[in-house]
Amino acid sequence: MAIDLQHRYDSSDDFFTLGGSVVMKLSTDAAVAVCETAVEHGLVIARVEGGIWHAPGFEARLDCIWDGADPPVDRRVAEQNNRAAAAFIQLASGMHDVFVLTSPSMRGW
Repeated sequence: MAIDLQHRYDSSDDFFTLGGSVVMKLSTDAAVAVCETAVEHGLVIARVEGGIWHAPGFEARLDCIWDGADPPVDRRVAEQNNRAAAAFIQLASGMHDVFVLTSPSMRGW
């Protein structure tokens, strides 16, 4: 199954199963869940890009970008970073309802 670029995903499982980094549009809850479990998959959240969903269609917003850690990083740093990414998403969710996450391996790009 390929990632549907015109779909907003509501499941963090889809992100990990389909390899959604950089391209998958996620609901707020799914994006937070990805951040909360990314370390268990060996991933660090390097960037969050938020926007508005137009069913279908993603309107990226320049006022909703968060840059995180640049791997390689250890587990402790990745956990702190990913918690900060989740907090950013929750804070931004008042104006933005869809997020794209860039999540490289903790070992590096």
